[in-house]
Amino acid sequence: MKYIQLFFASSIVFYLSYFSVVLLLIDAPIPADYWVKEMITVKKELVKSYAGKRKIIVVGGSSTLFGIDAEYASKQLGIPVINFGLYAGLRLDHIFKESMVVETGDLLILPLEPPYYDCHKKMDASQVTNIIAWDHDVWRNMSYIKKAEFVALISPSTFKKMIISKREKKFVPSKVINRLNVLDDSLVLSKFRERTPPTAFKYSAYNLDDYGDILKTEGTQFKGAGYNTRQPNHVCTETAKQIMEFIKNMKQRGVSVYFANTPYTESENAKNEVRNSELSFQKEFMAIGCFIDKREDLVFNRKYFFDSNLHLNSEGRAIRTELFINSIRRNVFSGKCDQI
Repeated sequence: MKYIQLFFASSIVFYLSYFSVVLLLIDAPIPADYWVKEMITVKKELVKSYAGKRKIIVVGGSSTLFGIDAEYASKQLGIPVINFGLYAGLRLDHIFKESMVVETGDLLILPLEPPYYDCHKKMDASQVTNIIAWDHDVWRNMSYIKKAEFVALISPSTFKKMIISKREKKFVPSKVINRLNVLDDSLVLSKFRERTPPTAFKYSAYNLDDYGDILKTEGTQFKGAGYNTRQPNHVCTETAKQIMEFIKNMKQRGVSVYFANTPYTESENAKNEVRNSELSFQKEFMAIGCFIDKREDLVFNRKYFFDSNLHLNSEGRAIRTELFINSIRRNVFSGKCDQI
C-alpha cells in the first residue's frame, strides 16, 4: 500500500513539473501550419476592406478555398463575395470564431466538410502543434482543466521540438524568424500587398487573389478515394447545439447564415441512393438551417480535382462556382431558404 501511495505521489509531482515546463514553452515557434495563420490574417483584412457594404462571405475548410471563384461570383451577383475558405484541420469552433468579422446585413454561406458534422472530442496532432506555434488565443481561453487535458496531448517528439525552438528563439532567432514574423499581422499584410502574381501553385497566403481565391490550381494530381456521397448522414447532438448557438449569435448581429454542400468525387452509388441519403440528412438538418444546394449536383468526375478529394482544380472550380451562383439566386436572394 505504501508503494502504491508513493507511486501516485511521484506521478502527481512529475505531471505538475511537466505541466510547469510546458507553461514556459507553450509559445515555442515549433514547425506548424504557419501559412494557415497568414491566410486567416489576410482573409480577415479582405473582409474588412468591404466594411459597411453588404457582402457574401463563404466560410469553410479547404474545399471552399479551392472550390469557389469569388471574384467571378462577385461580378455575376453584383455584390462582393469573399472566399473565406481556410483549412479543414481547424476545429469547428475555430472556423466560427474567425467568421466573427461579419457585419449586419452580410450573408454567411457555410460549405462545411462532412467530418464537421461529426462529434469531435479530442484534438489531433496538427491542432495541438498549431496552438503551441501560433494559435495562442485558444490556449489563453482554455480553463485550467482544459489546459491540463491539452498538455496530456503533447507528444514526446512535440515536447522536444518545443525545447529546441524555444532555445533557438532566444539564442539563434534567425533560425525561426520567418515563423515569428507570421505572428505580426502588419508584416503579413504588407507582404501580401507587395506580392507578385504566382507562377506556380503553393500552399501560401501569398498565392491568394484579392477575393481570397487560391491561384494556379490547373491540372489534376488526385488519384485517391473520394468522400462517400452518403456522408454526412447525421449531425452529432453536441455539434448541432454548437451550430445552432452560432446561428443564434449571427442573427443577433443581423447576419443571415446558410449552408452548402462540398464537392464529391464520382462513386458507384446510384444517383437515387445519393438523393435518398441527402433527403434523410436534410430532414434532420431542417431544424438547424437551410442548405442552398443539392449534394447530387456536386458530384464531379475526378478529372476536376486538383490534389485531394476536397480540392477542385481551376476547371472544376469554374463549374462549381456557376452552381453556387445559381443556388444563391434561387434560394438566398429569392428568400426561399428563409421560408423553410
